Formats: sequence, structure tokens, C-alpha cells
Amino acid sequence: MSENAYCSAIDPGTPATKKLKDLNDAIALHVHELFSNHADLEKVVVPVGGTLIGAAMAWFVMPIVLRKLHKYASQGPLMTIWGNSSKKDMSYQTSLWNAMEDPAKYIITFMAFSQIAAVIAPSISDFLPQAWKGAFVVSFVWFLHRWKTNFIANAMAKQAAIATDRERLSAFDKVSSLGLIALGVVALAEACGVPVQSILTVGGVGGVATAFAARDILGNILSGFSLQFSRPFSVGDYIKAGSIEGQVVEIGLTSTSLINTEKLPVIVPNSLFSSQMIVNKSRAQRHVSVSKLPLRTEDIEKIPSITEEIKAMLLSNPKIDAPYCYLSRLEGSRGELTIGCSIKSTKTEEWSSTEQDILLKAAGIMKRHQLWTAV
Repeated sequence: MSENAYCSAIDPGTPATKKLKDLNDAIALHVHELFSNHADLEKVVVPVGGTLIGAAMAWFVMPIVLRKLHKYASQGPLMTIWGNSSKKDMSYQTSLWNAMEDPAKYIITFMAFSQIAAVIAPSISDFLPQAWKGAFVVSFVWFLHRWKTNFIANAMAKQAAIATDRERLSAFDKVSSLGLIALGVVALAEACGVPVQSILTVGGVGGVATAFAARDILGNILSGFSLQFSRPFSVGDYIKAGSIEGQVVEIGLTSTSLINTEKLPVIVPNSLFSSQMIVNKSRAQRHVSVSKLPLRTEDIEKIPSITEEIKAMLLSNPKIDAPYCYLSRLEGSRGELTIGCSIKSTKTEEWSSTEQDILLKAAGIMKRHQLWTAV
């Protein structure tokens, strides 16, 4: 039945087909006569009008279509298939379709006006293929950069993302941007007919000499990348590396800024951290407290009971681990009592308050046994 219907539809003997053929022939005849009488219409008006209409559609119609596609992709059956239908909808400004919009508009506009220029000056037609290849490369790299930026912005905007993950994403953003720029330059040169392989071969020798001359700068940059990804410390941490000590203010590509113990800004080359042991005091899980209290030794037989009482006081505090107390120095009628423990806190306010409480209670115990003295 379908075969018979198809044969009857294309049968030139049917009345409908004859009418359609006559209409098509009449339209073709009128168009041919129109172009024959107006030579500029075929060579100028139609190409220029078509390209202008295409550029106008790229600027005014394509954004609407892309928004519809984004809405369908984020709410339609595709999200159900992917299992993301219950998630919060992604905004158009941070979506793949938005990343595609500007590059597509500009490459279509460039191709349209370059075609118009070829109509006006036919001599440039030979250069259009290379120009279009170069424009396509630039638009594609631009699209990748916008897509990457939107992806990282969405990842960093998540409430569950911790500070370390955000810093790593920021480092990945910088590295990927440099990689995209290098890829775009190489692809653009290749599209324009420049022998990239020969340039890289010749430039390799000069690159070795340049790398040797700038080894300190390259070492700082590589160390900066290592710091960005390994994250031995973050902005705000208090660190010590060799003779350098202070709070981290900024981690740059070639150097790191600190505020030292004298409250002065210090700029440290990143290569220094690759050859030094780094102590990150801000990431310590505990704070070690050691204090020394003077005492009189007139009643030296009381010292064992005092040390036991101080140990019991330390053990009764849930914020303290591994307490100890002993007589560390004895000179004539004076001695020194050493009190130490590990405080379960890394915040300065908490461990300093706990350390003060320990000292006050220990001094009260010694005063009650009349062993306290001023030195």
C-alpha cells in the first residue's frame, strides 16, 4: 500500500503533480528572467541580502533558540535520563549554551561581512578559506574558555565546596587558561598556513637557551604550580619555612606574600618552599603547652603531693591530653616546677584561655601549700 501511494504521488500523470510542475516551471522562468534583466541582482543584492539576513538571525534569533534549548535540556527528558531532574536548574548565564552564544554570533557575522567584502572586491576571495579557518579556531577556543569558566564558576558556587577545593579550582583555572591560549596560538598559526612544526623545531634551541637564562623565574613558576595543587598551606595559615615565619597573605604564581612576626610584609620566592621544610602551625590538631613556675624548697617534702595534685587537676580538664608535672630545677632554697600538656585546640583564643586557666590553678595549689615565691 505504501509503495502504491508513493508511485501515485510521483506519477507525472496525476493532476496534482502536473500543477506543481507547471507552477515550479513558471517560478523558475520568472526568476531567470529577473536575473537576466538585472545582473546586479544575482551578483550583489541576493548575496549581500542573504548574508545580512543571516547575521541578523545570528544576533536576534539564535539567542532565543539557544535559551529554548537550554530550558529543554535542563527541564526536559534529557535531565530525567541523566538522573538530574531533581537538582536545581542551572542558570542560562553559566550554561554551555551561553558559552556558545557569543562565539557563534561573531563568527557568523565575520563570515557574512567577509562574503560581502568578497563581492565588493573579488580579489580577496582567495584568502577567505584561511580567514574562515582562523576565525573558526578563535571562536572554538573562545567557546572552550567560556565553557571552562562557567564550569569552574558553578563548581566554586556550590555550598559544599570547601576552601581548599576552591583554591585548587582557581589554580586549575589559571593553568587551563594558559593551555587554551597556547593551543589557540598553535591552531591559528596552522590554520593560516604557518609551518608550526618547523617553528617549534627551530625555536627549541632558542627555548633551551632562554630556559637556562630564566631558570630562576621558571623555577618559581613551577614551584607556584606545585603550591597551588599540593596546598601545603593556604591563605591565612601561619607557617614557618627555615628562617621565614609569618601569616600567608597571598599565593602568587612566582612569589608568596607573608606578614612576619614583626607585622612587616615579606615577599618570598616560591622556589624557596621546594627546598625547605614547611611547618604549618594553623593546621596543627593540638597545641603543646609548657610552663615553668618558681617555688620555695623549704618544705621540699610537699613537692611530690603538689605535683600529683597538679596532674590530677590537668587530667580533670577534658581539653587536655598527656599532662605532666615535675621538679625540673633545684638551687638552694629555690626550685622550678615544669608543667606541660597537649591542648586539644588550634584556635589561639581557646588554647590561650586553657593555658591561663592551668597556670592560675597551678599557682593556687602552690600558694595553698605555701611554696610560691617571686623571682
